[in-house]
Amino acid sequence: MVPNQLIGIIFAIVSIGILAYLFNAGKFTRKTGYIFLVLAVILGFLVFSPMFPVQIQALILGEEIAGVPFMLPLIMLVVVTLLAMTLGRVFCGYLCPIGAAQELAYSLPGKKYLKGHKKITMSIRGLFFVAVLMVGIFMSLGLVDLLGPGAFFKMDYLVLTFWIFVGILVVSIFVYRPFCRTACPYGVFLSLAASKSMFKIRRNEKCMDCGKCEKVCPTGEAGRDDSKAECYMCNRCVEVCPVEGLTYSKKN
Repeated sequence: MVPNQLIGIIFAIVSIGILAYLFNAGKFTRKTGYIFLVLAVILGFLVFSPMFPVQIQALILGEEIAGVPFMLPLIMLVVVTLLAMTLGRVFCGYLCPIGAAQELAYSLPGKKYLKGHKKITMSIRGLFFVAVLMVGIFMSLGLVDLLGPGAFFKMDYLVLTFWIFVGILVVSIFVYRPFCRTACPYGVFLSLAASKSMFKIRRNEKCMDCGKCEKVCPTGEAGRDDSKAECYMCNRCVEVCPVEGLTYSKKN
């Protein structure tokens, strides 16, 4: 096992637990979220981990990443998916370097477009996942690599794919998480897992159906009956609620 890769994996597992506790205790703040987002991006640059969207493509291609044994990424992908079935998409929200970079970009000033549309974006991501599988199996080509997250976090700025991902980050200022919502192969699994999650951000008895949470949600998952499959736990809904009508909790 490569020590640097272990740092990223341990960071992800431990941080999922810490963040879930903070959400459950009502102690999570946007400032706390930014700390984890920045740490995730730094680890992405320093150790290229936990870069699970790239690792799932490597599994499809039968490749190793930085000498890490083939089975370890598979085990970790399964573990994080099971955690998402219990605690929601904490990993996607704050711990994946690719997602964290987009979240930070979206927090920059700029007019925001294309809020919601989750059925469209999920359909696109599903089709892209099928393409990743087919092209990877039959042509041994990594479509995720063509979008540039690997080149970006390795600072390989002399190749075109680095600049493609820079373009994705620029788009992320105006459109919420375009890579996560339309092109992340791992997101297909975590979305399904989160829809069945035990813990979610839910409305409670204090909710007065004012609609403020639905207006601010960038993925269209703030409705009373939404599954939260595309909830990245950004906490915007909780922050705008005037009556503390949203809590991270189990279903009653």
